[in-house]
Amino acid sequence: MLDILIDGEDGPPVRDQVLDLAGTAVSIAYHDRSLAELVLPVFEHLGVAERQPSIVYEVAAFGRGACISRNRSRGMTVAVNEIAPTLKAMLTDDVLAGLRRQVALHAALLVKNGQGLLICGAPGAGKTTLALALLSAGFACGGDDIALLGEDGLVRGVPFAAALKPGSWGLIDAMGETIAAAPIHRRLDKKRVRYLASLHAPKEAVALRSIVLLRRRKKGAVSMSAVEPAQVLSELLSGAFTPARRLDRAQFETLLGAVRSARIIEFSYSQLDEAVEALSRHHEAA
Repeated sequence: MLDILIDGEDGPPVRDQVLDLAGTAVSIAYHDRSLAELVLPVFEHLGVAERQPSIVYEVAAFGRGACISRNRSRGMTVAVNEIAPTLKAMLTDDVLAGLRRQVALHAALLVKNGQGLLICGAPGAGKTTLALALLSAGFACGGDDIALLGEDGLVRGVPFAAALKPGSWGLIDAMGETIAAAPIHRRLDKKRVRYLASLHAPKEAVALRSIVLLRRRKKGAVSMSAVEPAQVLSELLSGAFTPARRLDRAQFETLLGAVRSARIIEFSYSQLDEAVEALSRHHEAA
């Protein structure tokens, strides 16, 4: 058994980037130029200047793979094409650990006209694909996986690069060339993904105007129906997270207030263009 440590005596990193993760400053130091060129673009849109990081990651080549170390702890080894997904998972843990009074919701957040549209659904339901398709209708993507609910009832996304799985690579015609040009990475669960960065809305929090419960459908026309607040509240709570692993009364009441003030629908579709048109009309309706 080996404990792998990245030795500071090997010299300074070839690249260093400081990221703002929902208020937490994190640094990633790359000790290998080829690894930096592969991974750095996935997080570059989160970069900030003149911030003192509280967490430091180091990435270095190790044999045919790579080693990732957090705050000089013992490193973990991964394949080269697993570095970005592994870092994203670790950075997600950092975001969740620093929530304070915020509540993390497992949902994609879109923003248009200063108001938020939240897309909820089970893993594999197509949240990311639909979120990116909505960009063609004037929405901006706040984040495709995590939205943070503040004490004021406003929501902002955690703008990690959107991760597209193979089934979505050919579905968004307007982004076909961009998607095809993005490198293929592999998560630790062996699923392949391509990351699309720099597609995100400003970091300001917004009020929720619409909440969409997304259901998968392979055939058929767009289906849209009203949903009781209790149902969407139940679904949001099932994927919610706080550092205390529970919502206190004030957090629950804030979430309940956000749900009550939003327009809620259950939504399914088979054609992306029809889905975009229908959701745009729903979100903009008086």
